[in-house]
Amino acid sequence: MIRKSIFLIILTSFTQLSCEEGSQPPGNPLTTDPSVEAVFDPAIQAVVDSVSQNYYQNYHLDIESMGLGLYGGADYNMGYRNRDFHTGIGPSPGNMEASLYLQDTFAAMGLDVSVQGNYLNVVGELTGTKTPERIYIIGAHFDHVKGDRPGGDDNASGTAGVLEAARVISRYQFESTIRFIAFNAEEDGLLGSEDYVDNHVLTNDENIVGMINLDLILRPGSDVDSLSVIDAELESRHTHKPSWDWARAYRQAAIDYVPSLVVDETMIDGVSSSDNDSFLEAGFPAFLVIENSDPDWDEANPYIHDYEDASDRLANNPEIPGGASYDYAFATDITRASVALIVQEAVLVSGPVYR
Repeated sequence: MIRKSIFLIILTSFTQLSCEEGSQPPGNPLTTDPSVEAVFDPAIQAVVDSVSQNYYQNYHLDIESMGLGLYGGADYNMGYRNRDFHTGIGPSPGNMEASLYLQDTFAAMGLDVSVQGNYLNVVGELTGTKTPERIYIIGAHFDHVKGDRPGGDDNASGTAGVLEAARVISRYQFESTIRFIAFNAEEDGLLGSEDYVDNHVLTNDENIVGMINLDLILRPGSDVDSLSVIDAELESRHTHKPSWDWARAYRQAAIDYVPSLVVDETMIDGVSSSDNDSFLEAGFPAFLVIENSDPDWDEANPYIHDYEDASDRLANNPEIPGGASYDYAFATDITRASVALIVQEAVLVSGPVYR
């Protein structure tokens, strides 16, 4: 995530703003319409239950280690961990190693794999069987900043969630198309996702029905408040009702299929400075899922964009003041809720197919 602290506005803090007609009123939480009865589907639950914390953690450690040549070999060994894509310079060896890993992993899942645009986004696609023109996206950025910066939470955590969602979902068939996207150059100003929307989605007049963005999902809690509630936060804009409704559907999917995950009923309203913004600006329903250290994460999680943001460094040390550390069960539950929503909306046809 691009590091900013002033762009976030909690929904309950802007009652002075008027709502557009049909938009969610300020101060009204992400509760569901009580007149609409939730329908539990055991087939969806079966898919959700196959999301694995072990797989998630392995993907996370693999992505976190890029830049050492452990996957790609000596040509990708920078001598330290790094996934930087720098404007004007291009991808670091660690960024290229991560891209190779993502392409190979998507391909092994049987997805159609492509590398898109000048910023080299990695895309895995599962084409729908009945309404392929309806497209759902779950994405995360895989780049990080220069230097010895493993980016364990920002954003190997979200990338691992996309990979685990892809591993599970790719075993099934769906009426609509599902895309799993690892965006690049997010840290340089959302360049990868902006290029994807402008030069792929809009150019091809595609119908993106919903986009889920995972960014910073592994380190809930707070270094300054040991009593902080551990929950997931959703972030979008109340002025775009389709995005608000899409976020509301995520919270309901978590309630229905992942009861161990607490999702804050008050959405953070404003500019996310993450890849969901690129889709929302173009009018597509999109929201960010993030750990509960947001929006005060400059203090709650001081290791973002830092040398210490790694599973083997201070960000994952429960002995530090506040006791916050990596929580793989929490991140896996966020992935499960994402899978639940995608499976529900894309309409399960058949499966599983074992590869």
